[in-house]
Amino acid sequence: MRTRSGLRILLASMNEADRATVRTHTLLQFVLLAGAVLVAAPVAYAQDAEHAAEAEHAEELTYRHAVTLFAGAATHTQENDTGGAIGLSYGYFLSHKWAVGVKLEYASSQLERDFIILPGVLFEPVERVELAVGFGVERASKDETEHGETHTVEENEALLRLTFAYGFHIGSRMALSPEFNADITSSNVTYVYGLAFSVGL
Repeated sequence: MRTRSGLRILLASMNEADRATVRTHTLLQFVLLAGAVLVAAPVAYAQDAEHAAEAEHAEELTYRHAVTLFAGAATHTQENDTGGAIGLSYGYFLSHKWAVGVKLEYASSQLERDFIILPGVLFEPVERVELAVGFGVERASKDETEHGETHTVEENEALLRLTFAYGFHIGSRMALSPEFNADITSSNVTYVYGLAFSVGL
């Protein structure tokens, strides 16, 4: 209040030209201050974002590569047959949420399924939860009977896999994850489920 009263007294003692000069200087100072705030705020935000990205990038570099061993079972829904399944996969993390990789999996011969090879994409929407989708090929050996004779026929079939897993971390580089997969082909749907053990490299 004292400052404003002093400013009024000062302005009253000045002529019109001096008053205009003071108002101009005051307006200029306000504009410069506002401009400085507008410039400094995005710069500060960009620096914070850059530091966060650098910290995240440093963490990602520690966990870029992962090798996973899977063991479980597979059930054909059409024939209602169940057999063992084992798999080995490699993943490369593009970020802390996204990864790409490839999986090779073998199932017992009673399922008429030798192995699948499956490139795919993994996404972690929240910590520990993993969702994945893969497009690959299923190679199967089937016994067919023709004219009273049984012979084995090998077939390749396109396959879509949908995956859900929940990871329990063991230390900083290992995880044990219950995993459920749905494999969809033109002739059958197969559920593959079990445990996956992952090691970060």
